[in-house]
Amino acid sequence: MLYFDIFDYPLSSTEVFRFLGTNSLTEDKVVASLEELATRKIVHKFDEFYSVQPAEGNISRRVKGNVEAIRYLTIARRKAQLISKFPFVRAVLASGSLAKGYMDHNSDIDFFIVTAPGRLWIARTLLVLYKRIFLLNSHKYFCVNYFVDEDHLEIEDKNLFTATELATVIPLYGGKIYSQLLRKNSWIHERFPNFTERPTMNVPGTSTRGLKKILEAIINFIFVNQVEAYCQAVTMNRWRRLYEKKYSKADFDIAFKSKGYASKNHPQHFQRKVMELYAEKLKSFKFPDLTRIQ
Repeated sequence: MLYFDIFDYPLSSTEVFRFLGTNSLTEDKVVASLEELATRKIVHKFDEFYSVQPAEGNISRRVKGNVEAIRYLTIARRKAQLISKFPFVRAVLASGSLAKGYMDHNSDIDFFIVTAPGRLWIARTLLVLYKRIFLLNSHKYFCVNYFVDEDHLEIEDKNLFTATELATVIPLYGGKIYSQLLRKNSWIHERFPNFTERPTMNVPGTSTRGLKKILEAIINFIFVNQVEAYCQAVTMNRWRRLYEKKYSKADFDIAFKSKGYASKNHPQHFQRKVMELYAEKLKSFKFPDLTRIQ
């Protein structure tokens, strides 16, 4: 609850259970514990939601954002269908706030994209060029900021932030690869032992037919390794020019991951901000005696 409170986002008892760090409690026991916490004014209950803040306005904000997320998910499915047509794209997943069921006027549609091995930077460059030329560089409905290739699905940063992101992504294309992604990152079950995979029966499978197959064949024929290396170098040089002075080397390497098999572009270094805020909440929240709440 403290983690989601960073985003002023109250949780239902089902969500508390899903993101609980233990599987030793039943969902009924979690509900009973939350009710006792609410009775003792340690947390606050509004309708079916619980919050560490007494701010009832966050409930209406959340409900409105949940409704907006339904509308945005329809848009995200259309955009994912478009992204799936690009050469070397093997899976498309919605991430960020949309994956958590919340959107507002400040939110972007974030995509987590899996590419063919050794072709990540070509795929990324083509998608970024499309965004800049045809969408005038708008991020609103087309924020492609995290890529991995299908031979490197295990996420290297293993912390609460990345576990939450992985546990909430929504598969939009490449359902089997989504399942492989979770298997490769089975460590998230250590954080969230009650986590369950999203259903994929209605998620389109990976396809390389038609024009996509032709484009991939053409690109693979034309000095493809040199083109891949060039795309990576150009992108990394731009990131260094724009952002390197703003961060320490360690932070820059996390916020602007640039490897042959992974690319992350987070100029605000959101991961660090969230984890710092979470640490502050853990430190400042004065836990009373909870010994009788098992």
